[in-house]
This record gives sequence, C-alpha cells and structure tokens, in this order.
Amino acid sequence: MFAFIVKGFAQTASFRIPESHTFQPTLPLPPVTTLTGLMGAALGLNFKEAMIFRKQKEILFGVIGSHQGEMKDLWKYNKIKYNESLKDVLIREYLTHFSLTIAIASKEQMVLSEVRDCFCNPKYALTLGNSDDLFKIIHISSIVEAERVECSSFENTVLAGDHTLDYESAIDLKNTPVTYRIRAPQVFLLPTDFHFKGEERRVSKREQFTFVGSPIKLKTPLWAYKIQDLVFVLL
Repeated sequence: MFAFIVKGFAQTASFRIPESHTFQPTLPLPPVTTLTGLMGAALGLNFKEAMIFRKQKEILFGVIGSHQGEMKDLWKYNKIKYNESLKDVLIREYLTHFSLTIAIASKEQMVLSEVRDCFCNPKYALTLGNSDDLFKIIHISSIVEAERVECSSFENTVLAGDHTLDYESAIDLKNTPVTYRIRAPQVFLLPTDFHFKGEERRVSKREQFTFVGSPIKLKTPLWAYKIQDLVFVLL
C-alpha cells in the first residue's frame, strides 16, 4: 500500500449530518464523502466523478484532526412556495481553528502521483463544508510505502464500524489540564455510496463509523497503516 499525507488548517469547518435540516449539527471530523469531494475539487471533478474515481482506483482515506472551539451560526431565509414566501431560520454548527491531517492511500503508485500533483496545484478551491470554509494546505508529504501495523490506541480520528463496546479510556487525568474537554467516542450511520440521476442523488449505502475524540484503547486491536510516524485506520 502506498500513501501520502496532506496537512492543513481551516478557520471554520462544518460537516453536516445528512438528515439534519433546520438544526444542522456538525460531525467532529470529515466523513469519507467530504474527503472524496475534497479530492475531487483538487482533481477538477464533480462529486459524481470523484465518487467513481475513488471506487475505480480503490482510493482509501485516513483522518486525524482537532479543533480549538465551536460556534453556531443563525441563518435567516425565505421559503418560496406557490404565491407565498415564508420566513424561517436554521442553525448550523461550526468547528473553529480546525487542524486536519489526511492520509490518501492506494495500491497503485501512479494513481497517487496524479492525486498528489493535483493537491499541489488544485483545480478548484478546497473547502471543508461550506464554500466559506477554505482549507489551507501547509504540508504535502512525498509518496511512501505504508507499513501495516496492529494498533489499539487512538485519538482524534475515525474508525470504520461501531467500537463503543470495545474500548476503555486512556486519558491520563493527572496530566490533563482542567480546561481539556473529554469527548467519548460517537457512532454515526453515514452515507458511503449514492445513485445518481442527473443532478439528483440518492443514498444507496450507509455504514457505521466511530468518531474518536479523547484517547481510547481498544480491547481488540485493528489493522492500521503507519505513514511518517502517524498511524491511520484507512476507510
């Protein structure tokens, strides 16, 4: 398996849970669909084309990220109906001062070279949520051969499947600042594939993902990949 790392920063980021409407909470980290769209923007592809590219080339993602704060944004908008216009509001959650490290992996080194070149010179602006949530790249590593390892300790990452019954806390309370916010793992059932019909898309597949915040240790280790001293579970 070959892989490279992209490190970046966003002043704000928001990863809306698909079923949310007037109140739009954010996921703690970008899901696979957001990472696919980010890669597509770099390559100059629309979302449908990016999904096809990821599946055909068997691209995998790993993610590690953290933020320094949260906020809510209140939007006022008009709902247009036949012969009438109704006012309404929605609230959207954002993460602030968001740092993100993405691992992009594939068995084909030439494919990764193409993707890496496009992240160095993206075709479209890279965002993490809305068009205002610009993603500033601060480092792109070279392509390396990833080392497959067993790992049981995780923090600020996303794991495939539900691991909420298979972990114990690994927080060192004696050396943890009082201001540190402890976040237990959260499981979300998220879309991973779609049926496309013109500009319309419908969810065709959902999978469970565990979003890990504070340090945990799994009772059953997972296979992961070590890439430049960082360990990622690939999705």
